[in-house]
Amino acid sequence: MPTFRTISIRRATVAALAGMMILSLLPATTMASVADAPGPIRQAEWQVLSEINHYRASHGLAPLRMAFSARVAARARSEEMRDRNYLSHSSPTGRDAGTLLARRGIRYQAGAENIGRISFRDWDSATKGMMYGWKGSTGHRQSILSGTFNYVGIGVARNQGVAYFTTIFLLQNDHTAPKSGMYASTSGIAVAATAAGKRPVTVRWWGRDPMLQRKHAGIRGFTVQHKRIGGKGNWHTVRRNTTTRHLTMTLTQGRHKFRVRAIDKAGNVGSWRRPVVVTVN
Repeated sequence: MPTFRTISIRRATVAALAGMMILSLLPATTMASVADAPGPIRQAEWQVLSEINHYRASHGLAPLRMAFSARVAARARSEEMRDRNYLSHSSPTGRDAGTLLARRGIRYQAGAENIGRISFRDWDSATKGMMYGWKGSTGHRQSILSGTFNYVGIGVARNQGVAYFTTIFLLQNDHTAPKSGMYASTSGIAVAATAAGKRPVTVRWWGRDPMLQRKHAGIRGFTVQHKRIGGKGNWHTVRRNTTTRHLTMTLTQGRHKFRVRAIDKAGNVGSWRRPVVVTVN
């Protein structure tokens, strides 16, 4: 697997910040569960992603999606920089971002890394300050606004008054699960039965495959299941890999449930969403 290429560290002082911030960039080269962390750490990482995607949107770019295994690698990088008191794309033991990703079996076609540290007052100001510095640096800004990447791993760490940030940008095959759901309120649908005690009922659903800057798969189809409440309790598949978004079934009197999940063209399967209840009176 090709590896990241390291260049010399860039340093910058941002006068608008209360303390010193040091930035470093690893440029693009040709080349996916998150370990437990305190809530503020996880929130700060998501805040960085939100800031990045807001900035990308202002330039007409699709959002980057969090790659959770790359997030672990990025957090390990920030923690090592904190523990060993260094700021570099290569650790004192010679490990670079490519090594961290390879050890976790993370596949990618291209990658870049932004790192930095900043005086810490609180996570909100540290996160915004780091983004301010990255956006003001040509190389870091190019990574953030690149049309090459579709995923990112973000990891942060703190040592008293200093916060460390690592952002690993990646181009990967689509591994984001699609979303879907039924068009109905949680209270469900109620219809009157015909004289025969049955009723044709149409249920409808929606689907969305989260957009990626590149390698966006798109939805391939849906699986729809039904079960009668109060019966044997088993779900029965009534449509598999269907491309339609509605289904009409003749239901007997009683209460019924329908649920749907989507699959995209890359084979990613979404979760079952909350079922919709149909009552035939």
